[in-house]
Amino acid sequence: MNDQPQKEGRGRLWLAIGLVVAATLAAVLMVPDEEPAEVEAIPAPVVSPPPATALAEPEAPPPAESAMAPEAGKSESPATETTVSSSTGPEGSAARAWLAAAENPSPAELAAKALQFQRMGQVADAWLLYFKAAREGDAGAAMALAEQADPVFFDPARSALEKPDLVQAHKWYSRAAELGAAGAAARLEQLLKQVEKRAVAGDERAALLLEEWRSK
Repeated sequence: MNDQPQKEGRGRLWLAIGLVVAATLAAVLMVPDEEPAEVEAIPAPVVSPPPATALAEPEAPPPAESAMAPEAGKSESPATETTVSSSTGPEGSAARAWLAAAENPSPAELAAKALQFQRMGQVADAWLLYFKAAREGDAGAAMALAEQADPVFFDPARSALEKPDLVQAHKWYSRAAELGAAGAAARLEQLLKQVEKRAVAGDERAALLLEEWRSK
């Protein structure tokens, strides 16, 4: 009777062992034989770099030198070539052009050309030639300069001066008198009276001229 309980205990033990083995086998069967390999990351597509010319627009080539500067031998302003000989150019330009073209004109020729300019209204050109002629000994040219400055004979249309000038009148009447111009002495006497009158009226320039005049 004692063997029966021992047999029952062993039976239960083997039953438990069998259950454990069965459970272990079931677990083993449920696990796959090999773990799947890791999925490799898909590499990003390689983008070829754009050509260097596409990264930045090429700089425009500099303009040609011929487009930046005027051609050699050509004047930048065509008008500058004609102003020297133009009668409407800078003051005295026509007279200077005439002098450059003339062959050693005499004082009389200078005075004659000056009168021509004066009649044309080119008073600056006329004054320049009258001045040169008077310096070279033409009495008539000296008288013409004096009359342009004399208040009695002043004509803005025929004078290169903006207004009468007693000092200029005295200077050129004196020069005309030295050269023997008829009437120059009488003009000086008339001018002296004007100078005295203006000096008394308070004209400082006339007073200085009068003082210089009397000191001679």
